[in-house]
Amino acid sequence: MIKHYCDKCKKEIKEEDKFKIEIKTYKGELIKSDIDLCEKCAEELDKFNFPILDTRCFKFEEELDKLKEETGELLEAIEKYRGKKEGLVIVDEVIEESYDVIQVVINILYRLELLEFMPEGLEKHIEKLKRRGWKFTNEI
Repeated sequence: MIKHYCDKCKKEIKEEDKFKIEIKTYKGELIKSDIDLCEKCAEELDKFNFPILDTRCFKFEEELDKLKEETGELLEAIEKYRGKKEGLVIVDEVIEESYDVIQVVINILYRLELLEFMPEGLEKHIEKLKRRGWKFTNEI
């Protein structure tokens, strides 16, 4: 008898209980296939998993100011990138500044106790975009 193990937690799982997944890039290119997960680890994939910083020492208004600051830095990095002034270093800068903006937004949503609504909010957002006639370059 062949034994099967979850590729994440290494727990033994029955053939009929395993979840097979593939990992693809946002463009749909296959990174890895034939990944076996137990039910618990498969459910974890659907959870929003982004670090939440402890920002309790800051006033809420300071976080809003931080969002404005980080958004400005992202716009500057994009401007540099589009001008191709400094080559590949700029790619890292755009990505870094993008994550800074995302991090601040996540922290704000967390402080407003709204993070748990993100999955449902994404579904509504996608439906809204479809109603407005937007076409998607990736499968949704």
